[in-house]
Amino acid sequence: MLARIVGIAAVLAVVALYCYYTAKRLDRLHRRMDSAAAALDAHLVKRAVAAAALARHGGLSPALARALAGAVEAAEAVTGLNHDREVVENALSRILANIAEHEPQLFLSPSPVAVDVHDDALRATIARRFYNDTVRDALVVRDRRAVRWLGLAGRAAHPAYFEMDDEELPAPKISVASRA
Repeated sequence: MLARIVGIAAVLAVVALYCYYTAKRLDRLHRRMDSAAAALDAHLVKRAVAAAALARHGGLSPALARALAGAVEAAEAVTGLNHDREVVENALSRILANIAEHEPQLFLSPSPVAVDVHDDALRATIARRFYNDTVRDALVVRDRRAVRWLGLAGRAAHPAYFEMDDEELPAPKISVASRA
């Protein structure tokens, strides 16, 4: 009888430890996801600022400059990483890709504006990938049967991927003299 009680206590202790460590892991994953979301948001804002500078640069055709300025204005108006933000960021990405296609000389010149737009767009792409990786990691743990049944995720919102067109822009040619 005593052996049975000790066995049941040992099983309950193992289950309790599993629940404790899984809940702690989920908490760490959610905190990591929150910091990745903040970094992504900051990089998207920096990309919009660089795109606004490109629109004011003067090397664009008036139609592309107006379209870029409108996309930047829309991107600056939306906050958070929700579907609305995805839509406006995708519109900004498409306009930047359109500029790279129709006016490639702008990106192929070593102008500081072109370098900033390219670098900020690349950093936003990397931040988006890192954020989506953290979302995937959290979803893997949250989708476990024991986590769902025992409610170990708590009241944390269900994570969602951030989908964005992030075609790489042409890299500006940087001369040796401009590096000094």
